Amino acid sequence: MTEKEQQILQQLKQSLLHLDEALNLSTQMLKEDSNNKHDLSTIWEEFLNTFLGRVKDKGKESNINLMKLLPFPKLPRFF
Repeated sequence: MTEKEQQILQQLKQSLLHLDEALNLSTQMLKEDSNNKHDLSTIWEEFLNTFLGRVKDKGKESNINLMKLLPFPKLPRFF
């Protein structure tokens, strides 16, 4: 693995730690009050839209289709 690949992997692992904490807080919030579902849904939707928008924008800036790096055909198994 190249140094750049290691850096990317490290950054993504760090991001997963933050996402894990957000998931823990989300589940805790829902356990405390299920009426928070709408607010949490809005937060997560905004996050996903922002992330995918950034991938798309960065791809346009660099003339590289970064969306092809995301395995969308494999994602339906999660839904």
